[in-house]
Amino acid sequence: MISHPYRLRRRSLLTGASAAAVLAAAAACGDDGPAGTADDPIEISFEWWGDETRADLTNQVITLFQEKNEGIKVTANFADFPTYWEGMAGRMASRDLPDVFQMDYSRLRQFGGAGMLLPLEGVVKTDDFREGFLETAKLDGQLIAVPAAGNTLGLIYRSDWFEANGVAAPAPGYSWDQYSADIATLTPALGEGKWGGGDWAGQYHFMELWLRQQGGSFYTEDGKALNFTQEQLAEWWTTTADLYAAGNVPPVETTIEWTEGGLVQDVLASEIGWDNFMPGFSPTVEANGGTLALAAPPSLDPSNLGLYLKPSMQLVISAATEQAEAAAKFVDFFLGDPEALAILGTNRGIPATNVGLENAEIDQYAQAVLDYEASVSQYLTTPPPAPPAATGAIEVKFGEIYQQVQYAAMSPAEAAALLFTEAETLLAAEQ
Repeated sequence: MISHPYRLRRRSLLTGASAAAVLAAAAACGDDGPAGTADDPIEISFEWWGDETRADLTNQVITLFQEKNEGIKVTANFADFPTYWEGMAGRMASRDLPDVFQMDYSRLRQFGGAGMLLPLEGVVKTDDFREGFLETAKLDGQLIAVPAAGNTLGLIYRSDWFEANGVAAPAPGYSWDQYSADIATLTPALGEGKWGGGDWAGQYHFMELWLRQQGGSFYTEDGKALNFTQEQLAEWWTTTADLYAAGNVPPVETTIEWTEGGLVQDVLASEIGWDNFMPGFSPTVEANGGTLALAAPPSLDPSNLGLYLKPSMQLVISAATEQAEAAAKFVDFFLGDPEALAILGTNRGIPATNVGLENAEIDQYAQAVLDYEASVSQYLTTPPPAPPAATGAIEVKFGEIYQQVQYAAMSPAEAAALLFTEAETLLAAEQ
């Protein structure tokens, strides 16, 4: 669990202008950075989600930052993704957030809409981000986050299994029907306990992709309601029905027991997922004697893949921080210092800044992601607005209710009606 060593901070919510004024006033004192000495440093807190590998890299960067900024001490903490957000939800309620912390795009509105995040225009450096990234860091036109790295959806697949079984490598324009047919070909060829792909219908991000391929979206522009019909949801939840009935995708009784993904367990030939997952999966797959590749996800329309460049994670500063200048200095260092970026590499995904790309070591796996993103760059479109605060809860309900379809406890239509009821309640609670 995340520990909470930080005292409750003064409730000084800074506007973008006042934050900039704080920094300007400090700069006027003639210092290069915030006041503080090696013997009496300013303290800021930084928290993130991730595993031990990410923690080791991040702590190396924190040590480097403190060596170069002796007047600032960084207290660090991390947890796995579910534990991290459980802790942050409670700390949001008590208004006891870290000075700097990692943000997920799906929760940006939840924290930013509640006034918990410091506006960053003129506070942190923003002139080196790759094109399109900063648009996903804004809420109602105001910059409240900066992206650390980015990703987009793709099809991650076992190229060796596809080739060995005569299945052509997917290419942009690959249809959902063709993907279903390929899974149906691969599953019996691979043998018992292996499948050509997973059941994608329980993932709300993948339904969002499907809706975008039709010119739609998951939420309305203002984030106050779902932007599709119950009939569309029921249709989506039948897209894998034939595969599931035939045993060509793993049954729910199997997948609920998994503690890691099917690709790294050597039991899936493919799955739709965020492209930056591929470098993490590849070493294990190769140890199993396989090879992974990336391709565009299946689409309803060859000219519209529904893709957009999404931040894999962002950095934000608490609006209640008493050390806005030191926090901003740390964010700028984390995203802009060449030595720091060389340490971090592509652990959080492909860096969002140009200097990050120049200094991160791009191994063969990260290069595969870069090559993939270049191959679909012409299909990348405007990102959706930051989703509503209830998104996390709706995502959980989406998966839970779909399981009732998998267990045949509910029909797709009945499940769709229930999801709408649950989502309307969750969204109404925000108003």
